[in-house]
Amino acid sequence: MQFVSSPGDISAAVAEHVRLIEAAAESGADVVLFPELSLTGYEPDLIDLHGLRIGPDDKMLQPISQICRQRRVHALIGGPTPGAGLPQIGVLQVDPRGAIRVVYAKQHLHVGEIGIFGAGTAGALLEIGGWKLALSVCSDAAVDAHPVAAAAAGADAYLVGALYVIGSEHRINQQMHEVTRQGMWAVLAQYSGGTGGGPACGLSGAWGPDGNEVVRLGAGPGIALVDLTD
Repeated sequence: MQFVSSPGDISAAVAEHVRLIEAAAESGADVVLFPELSLTGYEPDLIDLHGLRIGPDDKMLQPISQICRQRRVHALIGGPTPGAGLPQIGVLQVDPRGAIRVVYAKQHLHVGEIGIFGAGTAGALLEIGGWKLALSVCSDAAVDAHPVAAAAAGADAYLVGALYVIGSEHRINQQMHEVTRQGMWAVLAQYSGGTGGGPACGLSGAWGPDGNEVVRLGAGPGIALVDLTD
């Protein structure tokens, strides 16, 4: 999923998540992946200033819970989740029952995130529809040991929610191909347009275990749909 963020406007972001989940489900998606910090936009300073935290019991997430229950899909959404002191750059899973839980926190922080967020300490492997899906957030994918550990754990696909700014296009290609060298699918969801981290370059998509690009978006918003059975 590639979309324009609503900086700090969580209500607007939730409404956009609902719309996009509906559209993805209508296209046949079973799992819908969103970018890093999708609920707030990539806005570390704003998150720090306002002390934003979004946990599984937050009532603002109920519309997302409802649409996932109605359409029987999983959504993987990004937000500043509660940590031990500092928040974490978390991934929340909303399952087809509408249940919400934090399933992962970014392990490898950018320099500008240190002191605002706490780092996660463990990987995550979700089994959905018989597929083992490893989770990653942005710069996790730049650390070779991260996808290597995911492959060693038996992951079939490596899902990356991220922000890559204009000028990072080569990094996307390099990092996604490093993932596929581990014998996994690489799936990327990132932003379109401006964020607190800079203007995003888009280019979300999926790469097969053979390294070939299967689907790729341009710079604008959109849905990249991939069938892992292909």
